[in-house]
Amino acid sequence: MKRYIIISFLFILLIHTQTSLCQNPFIRNYTFANGLPTNRIYCVAQDNNGFMWFGSDAGAIRYDGSDFVQFTEEDGLSDRMIMRIKQDKEGRIWFLNYNGTVNYFYKNKFFNGNNAPFLNEIKTDFFFHDFFQAKDSTLYFYNSNSEIYVVKNNEFIDYSNLIISHKQNIKNTFYLNQTNENIFQVWTTAGVYSLCNLNDTATKENLETSLSRVVKKSNTETFVIDNQGFLNYYTDTHLTKGKIFDIQSILVNDVITDNEGLVWISSFDRGIFCLKDDEVILHMDIKFPQNLVLDKDQNIWTVSTSKGIYKINRNILKYKFLKKENFDNEGIKCITSSNQHKVWATNGNKVFQFRKNTIYKSAPLFKGEIINKLIFLKDNTLLAYGSGTPIYMFTQIKLNPSKLQLEYDHTNTSTFLVKTVAIDTSENLLYTHLGDKIIESNLKTDIGYTRSPKQGRIKNLIINNKNQLVINAATNKVLEGTKILSNTIYENFNGDYFTAHLTIDNENELYATQNKEIFILTKDSIYSIFNDLKSQIDFKIKDMEYHDSTLFFCTQKTLYFVPNPLKRIDGKAIELNRLNIDFNNINDIFCHKNSLFVGSEDGMTIIPVKECVHAENHHTKPYFSKILLDEEEIDISDGIIRYKNKNRLSIEFSSLNFSSNPSSYSYMLEGVNTSWITGNEKQVVYLNLAPGQYTFKLKSRKNQEEYSEAIELPIIVVPTFFQRLITKIILALIILCIAFLIIRIYYQKQIKSREKDNLLVTLENRALQSMMNPHFIFNSLGSIQKYLLQNKAEEAGNYLSQFARLIRQTMNSIKSNYVLLDDEIDRLRNYIELEQLRMEGHFSYSIQMDDKLEDDDYTIPSMIIQPFVENAIWHGISPLPKKGMITIRFQYTSESCIRIIIEDNGIGFEKSKAFSHSKNNLNMASALTKKRIRLIGEKYKVKTEVIEEELTPGEENPGSRISLLLPIVD
Repeated sequence: MKRYIIISFLFILLIHTQTSLCQNPFIRNYTFANGLPTNRIYCVAQDNNGFMWFGSDAGAIRYDGSDFVQFTEEDGLSDRMIMRIKQDKEGRIWFLNYNGTVNYFYKNKFFNGNNAPFLNEIKTDFFFHDFFQAKDSTLYFYNSNSEIYVVKNNEFIDYSNLIISHKQNIKNTFYLNQTNENIFQVWTTAGVYSLCNLNDTATKENLETSLSRVVKKSNTETFVIDNQGFLNYYTDTHLTKGKIFDIQSILVNDVITDNEGLVWISSFDRGIFCLKDDEVILHMDIKFPQNLVLDKDQNIWTVSTSKGIYKINRNILKYKFLKKENFDNEGIKCITSSNQHKVWATNGNKVFQFRKNTIYKSAPLFKGEIINKLIFLKDNTLLAYGSGTPIYMFTQIKLNPSKLQLEYDHTNTSTFLVKTVAIDTSENLLYTHLGDKIIESNLKTDIGYTRSPKQGRIKNLIINNKNQLVINAATNKVLEGTKILSNTIYENFNGDYFTAHLTIDNENELYATQNKEIFILTKDSIYSIFNDLKSQIDFKIKDMEYHDSTLFFCTQKTLYFVPNPLKRIDGKAIELNRLNIDFNNINDIFCHKNSLFVGSEDGMTIIPVKECVHAENHHTKPYFSKILLDEEEIDISDGIIRYKNKNRLSIEFSSLNFSSNPSSYSYMLEGVNTSWITGNEKQVVYLNLAPGQYTFKLKSRKNQEEYSEAIELPIIVVPTFFQRLITKIILALIILCIAFLIIRIYYQKQIKSREKDNLLVTLENRALQSMMNPHFIFNSLGSIQKYLLQNKAEEAGNYLSQFARLIRQTMNSIKSNYVLLDDEIDRLRNYIELEQLRMEGHFSYSIQMDDKLEDDDYTIPSMIIQPFVENAIWHGISPLPKKGMITIRFQYTSESCIRIIIEDNGIGFEKSKAFSHSKNNLNMASALTKKRIRLIGEKYKVKTEVIEEELTPGEENPGSRISLLLPIVD
């Protein structure tokens, strides 16, 4: 099986030199460790949108520069082993699978035989090698067995088995194309055949070379590898340039040319070659490379069947790279220069000089220590040291050109170990520190002594632009002469650690701190360079250089540059940029003769400053990667979001960015946001968007370049039935109507309640009138008069007293509609006894009450019982020839009701009707009381009743029983 590897371009100094891929910062190798699903990659392609696509043994893989997305059978592929990926003019991305099937991807959807039935007709026993698309968009799929399948307008048209293959037993078709004259050309191992129709008789073209491999450059231009392994160039079928390059292989997979006319060759057994003017200027030993792709940023990609993906940086032929094999297979720890404009470097064990593209090196100089600092003095003395090592001093260093070696006359080693070193060249003083002590020595006399500033453990020593020694510790001090003094400006950095220092001129100097910040110190003022840009720096700053008004600084793997950083003093914004290369642990940077030297564990990289600062930037391209509605992914192939009755909208996005510089984003949702929101996050969530129309806008960029053009995603939140305006209007009207009805019913109830209350008041007044009717009063007064005429003063006095008491009790009843049961019984007893006196004992009575009623105070409606008792006396008892009997019983029914039973042995209801015409007042009082009882029941929502029945039916004087059910009122 084959693998695709995306390649990063390498720069090689010498022609025909083979590059070690794993050490070159211009080549990026993506493998399983970088998130690639597999290292077995067969092909690479870039679609019109800019995505990189890879065919592998694990399905199709799409890459946007930061994330790999894998597609398999679950996504719609017919086979997960993909041998070829290619996009047609309509934007469909075709996948030619190892099992002979074909799929295509269009508008974020995979098509197979289930959703595109014509694909079931396009299948062979041997996978398709490629397809050709004619001017009328007809597709011709072909394989090495000379089988051709024709598809047009998403319909299977024809299957052709080439006649020439049958006649001449040709079973290897390299390429199929159609000339401007609509003549088909079939490139095979036997030669090139021309025919007007694929089933017509073919005409063989005479070629000047044999065909081992054919790669088309354009419709009329072809690269041909002959049987001897030579690269040849044809225009149509005519040899334009023969034997361009002896590639010594017939297993060539691809040949392409870049924008500068360089030829790139992918050979399965010999790796990648780059040719300029038919000469090899670069050879990369990539194992089993497949096809080559030049992306829109001019980077070259290739894949391997065992090593994953390779991306070759577009600047590989513009920058110089010295691999670490040139430095005894060790990375560069430090770089500096001498007065003679020579570049010096060390790998930690030896010293090297780079001069006129030649590298000179010393013998091993150090006793097992790792040296990572070099200082070259004016007197041709080289100082070398590391953290925790002595200082080595080499004098009178010379070159031995014949041996390419460095030699020196004398060496000296300090008796003390050092951490950092600061040199005041004007005074020939060297300062170093160990723990909390400073060691000062004279470079000429070698006389030195130790100082102890007593300010805690010293972190760094720096000579500032005033030739003062800055002591970087918990409390920062300066050394002036022999005195250690406080300094206000450095006290601002107390507790901070200076990781790098750079003097620009007599007025300005730069200090880098451990918290990824660089400060300008000028005229006792401090200015921060980065401010809010600090978050774009990946690690702490290790070193700085200043050249031609540009500040360069590095972190562990990234090189940054800031044009005109001193603009920050005037309050102007600065631009933070980064080089489009990731290094393997940068140790030092140094500017020399308009070049920036970068020492890393890869070796040494030499970058022209102008190429770095003025490099062409390629904009990122934002896109929407995933849209979720309540955690369910939706399709946005139609470019719009429309939904309703959802609470959570999640928009995930990214950008096409194949540089090492990360993307930042700016977005806004029109209708919600009024300004752009910037940051590095790649997801935004909106909750409970109101119904309406919105537009989500997204921009991206890298470094501080201009943002890309904004892409837009319309969002329509469809109102639910209850969110629609007409629904709201109808609901509002319904609510208003219901409210109106409720209010109307309420007021009607209030009116009825007031009417009932008024009626009750009226009935109560009339009940009072009935109790105080003139007939009763006149009879009572007549009885009093009678006692007086009969000289029965005592009886008259008693009657009058009892009558007055009854009047008083009745008057008290007027004050309230309700009365205590005991008071009502007392008033009733007083009334009955007055009637007994007036009727001269014609009847007797009995009042009985349940024990439950005697245990508590109960309240009942007033003026209810008397009318019925009065009826019993006047209608039932008074006509009776014998003595009558009235019994009144009070029975506890429930917490809300009481039953009152009034019984008499009078003449009964039927006989009493003969007397009713003369006693209308009593009948009326009884009727009013019944009505009042009903209204009281309705008011208190309890059951009330008045039951009238004969006590002993069938008797001459059956008597009567009246049962009253009354509410107990709280």
